[in-house]
Amino acid sequence: MTARRPRRRYLRFLVASERRYREGEVADAIRGGVLRIYGVRGLSQIAPVLIEFDELGQTGILRCSHIHLRRMRASLAYTTEICGSAASLRVLRVSGTLKSLRTG
Repeated sequence: MTARRPRRRYLRFLVASERRYREGEVADAIRGGVLRIYGVRGLSQIAPVLIEFDELGQTGILRCSHIHLRRMRASLAYTTEICGSAASLRVLRVSGTLKSLRTG
């Protein structure tokens, strides 16, 4: 029996804030939001990975497990600050492939 590769979903999101953030700050805020709501076990199940982040446009692409997509969206909505300043993360689009997310 062969092991199946995990299915993933990709989310394009926008950071809405008066301040500009760096990629590392956003990645830490996303991980912290998942950790606060779902703990270490939830973090390992959701497996969020920041694929790319445009510091100029404050948009990024995030990868997560397809089974836990709703949990990931809830974690992004729950995140209300990054590095001590008020910010919100808004999901713009969800896709099963990076190609369709980048072109659409």
